[in-house]
Amino acid sequence: MRILIPHVAIIAESGEVTKSSLNDLMHRSLEASAAKPCALEVFDANTQRLLFVRERQIYAAAEVVGGQLAPISIRDFLLGTAHMNFPRVALLELNTKILHSVLVVAQKKPALRVMTNMVDLDELLNRIENEGKSAIVAAVRDSFLALLRYEKGKTAAFCHERMAPTPREGSLREEFLVNVYTQAATQPLTVSLYEDFLVSYAPDAKNVPNQFHGLFDDLFLSKPPVVVLRFKEREIGRWEMDRPRLRIGRTPDNDIVIDNLAVSRLHALIEEEKGTYTVKDCDSLNGTEVNGVRITKRQLYDGDEISIAKHTILFRVPTGHAVAEPDTAAAGYDQTMVFTRPATTPTPAPGTLRPAPARPSLAEVHGDSTVAVATRRIPRLVAYDEHGMRTIEIAESGLVIGSDEHADVRIEAMFVAARHAEIVLEGGRVLLRRVGGLRPVKVGGKPIREIELKNNDEIQIANESFVFHD
Repeated sequence: MRILIPHVAIIAESGEVTKSSLNDLMHRSLEASAAKPCALEVFDANTQRLLFVRERQIYAAAEVVGGQLAPISIRDFLLGTAHMNFPRVALLELNTKILHSVLVVAQKKPALRVMTNMVDLDELLNRIENEGKSAIVAAVRDSFLALLRYEKGKTAAFCHERMAPTPREGSLREEFLVNVYTQAATQPLTVSLYEDFLVSYAPDAKNVPNQFHGLFDDLFLSKPPVVVLRFKEREIGRWEMDRPRLRIGRTPDNDIVIDNLAVSRLHALIEEEKGTYTVKDCDSLNGTEVNGVRITKRQLYDGDEISIAKHTILFRVPTGHAVAEPDTAAAGYDQTMVFTRPATTPTPAPGTLRPAPARPSLAEVHGDSTVAVATRRIPRLVAYDEHGMRTIEIAESGLVIGSDEHADVRIEAMFVAARHAEIVLEGGRVLLRRVGGLRPVKVGGKPIREIELKNNDEIQIANESFVFHD
């Protein structure tokens, strides 16, 4: 059953599409998303898949599983649509509230899920308003989907099928209830309450160049790079970059272990960020070189040679597409966050988080010699509040999170201490420490006392969430 996705307008519709025409529509969706976010919907009699696009970038993907939206990778979207029977396509214009609300429903676990005949919907909405919460209430059954969005206890949007360009502010709750009760008169609907607004880009999202006019399969279905460890021209191991990070060092807890006293315990990292691969020296004693030039951090290209002690790691990018079949998909905003340092607003949709593009190393060429000039990336936190997306840089002196008015990131909530947590820079590492207070500090959903932060780690204190970018 096809769920009718809320939208502002239908940009294009097509009957049965081929792989080539779908690729053309994906290019059209990129162009359209420069002005407004879009959703490219592909569906047949049994399956429905969605691709979300904003600012000329493919952001996330989803599919309908058991009558509910669920996240999938862009790779699975492409592979899955290739196996659909007589697929049809609709290109939908969204707005930022629809985009974020649908992504919340697709990606997050609801705080409550119940049938309409088992809940007093008016009482549920009254509680959200009286407690001043930010939440999304979703009602779904078969093709029907209605979303009521609250921001700090105030109705902010009613998302259902084709939305009016200028909805009446006072009627949002009433419109939602009338539509839901009308549908529930014949059969109960599933009602879900979402309080976690933090959503993310697809795990395999990549930066699509503005000049790109080719096949999206070439971008998203290509085989992952391979790193080959060599000693005196003899290959002693190889690894696929099928994960965000490969750790290189002397101790057994690394992915690539080099048993040599000239190699530090954690010597270097090879990392992937939206399709860009970099190597980073971890303040090792003897350093890391790429193509004979000592580096701090540098983007990798096919054929690059990384030198660590007497070992060489060759970075290769295979040609051709991965042929594996797609996997079968399995089925708090009650505090105020105050940023006291200057903050900037990056481009992602409100409530969404994605890493910034990697900054390449610079080189100055003098005659026949190349001198590496390393660029220093400033670690930062990214969060979403009622003003949209915010970032705050972590200075050399560190950063304090707490309820104190002088804290760098202020969280006004019960049981949050004046100095609740701190982030410090030590020896090239970024450490998060819990300092006080009764509320746990969580990273990746697990309480911590102290931890080294890694790129894209999610930090949670009370109902506030951040994403760390190095």
